[in-house]
Amino acid sequence: MDIIKTKGVRTIYKTKDVILTGFALFAMLFGAGNLIFPPSVGYAVGNNWKLAALGFCITGIGFPLLGIIASGFAGTKLDHFSDKVSPLFSKIFNTVLILAIGPCLAIPRTGATAFEIMVTPHIGSGNALWSKYIFLAVYFGFVLLFCLKESSVIERIGKILTPILLIVLAIIICKGLLSPMGDIAVLNTVNNFKYGFYNGYQTMDTLAAIIFASIILKSINSKNRLSRKEQFTFLLKASAIAVCGLAIVYCGILYIGATATGVLENHGTTQLLNAIVRQLLGTKGNVILGLCVAGACLTTAIGLTATVGDYFKNLLKVSYKKVVIVNVAVSFAFATFGVDSIVKVAAPVLTFLYPIAIVLIFLNFFKDYINERAVFIGGVIGAGLVGVVEMLLGFMPDLSSKGYVIIPNIMGILGELYSKLPFEDYGLAWVVPSIVFIGIFKLGNKIRLSQTACRAER
Repeated sequence: MDIIKTKGVRTIYKTKDVILTGFALFAMLFGAGNLIFPPSVGYAVGNNWKLAALGFCITGIGFPLLGIIASGFAGTKLDHFSDKVSPLFSKIFNTVLILAIGPCLAIPRTGATAFEIMVTPHIGSGNALWSKYIFLAVYFGFVLLFCLKESSVIERIGKILTPILLIVLAIIICKGLLSPMGDIAVLNTVNNFKYGFYNGYQTMDTLAAIIFASIILKSINSKNRLSRKEQFTFLLKASAIAVCGLAIVYCGILYIGATATGVLENHGTTQLLNAIVRQLLGTKGNVILGLCVAGACLTTAIGLTATVGDYFKNLLKVSYKKVVIVNVAVSFAFATFGVDSIVKVAAPVLTFLYPIAIVLIFLNFFKDYINERAVFIGGVIGAGLVGVVEMLLGFMPDLSSKGYVIIPNIMGILGELYSKLPFEDYGLAWVVPSIVFIGIFKLGNKIRLSQTACRAER
């Protein structure tokens, strides 16, 4: 038991509180949809899986946890996270985050993942299209029902299915480690760390952590009166538990994906996961995994839809019911495109959003010591400019294949400049530009203040 004294008040939190919070963090960051990415990463890099796993864990585990802590330093409301740039930027940035983890990317992906893991392995290709529409209609019908009508049923289902899912994963990982499907293929892949780093973006956990941080921190303080320093210590201990659990799951599944390189064919993210489970546990394993994943995806979709409803209800001054209905309709439409199509669109968008989010995370750690708004503005502009280039470069191959041309000469020049940025091989091309722009804006602010002072003296 840890005992804390705060200004004469004796505040006690038990080790059990830390452990429960650690598991809660694990559950929040580990969505069933995240399962589909590590096997694909391992499969693609083969014997280079360790470097890829390190990159994946940094963006899939490290940054989300830093995001929660930084949000605690930033303030109690979501707007506080980026309002140092400007109140208008904060509203725009928050809206984009909500749309990304809501109807544009994350929620549709939950429905598509649930269908492809639960249904696809057991039906013929001829019935897939109609089965998809029927399944998604039922799936999003439940999302709408539980979002419009308060009920604890879905929470109870989640509490039952999540432990079962973890048990199934433990069996898969143990069997995959003790009886590998095959030898890990030796592949001459390059930029393996960067590949894992960018695939970690696809978990979208850093973006979600920023939005849900206030809820988590309120939960911590509901039972314990902690100062910011004590809250930080408590959260670090709980985070250590979450990090260990997530690292075991992600690295274990990523390694199993690497062992499948010479054994299975990769026809897509969900198909590869299905094939791995069938190889290790048989058809029954697919059935159990499908039920657990579908249930876990459903609870995630309901939670995210409710978050979208609450946010836009206040922002747009419209009814919660209308927002939820529109959100579900848009999510259903996007979900019909399938997981791989959603992932293909999400990848460039996330390479734009993540650098800005990460810069804000690190700046918020020192928010109390940074008095100049120029530092936040410069950091965001530096990261944002590189993010825009990465996003355009990410969209280019797909657009070119469809006959669209994005000013080829300019994009060629930008691509050449981008490739020369420091740390580009590690997915951190935005670091130096952010620092440079912080310096430029600090200098500009100093000159402006100096000129203002001179005018005042006159």
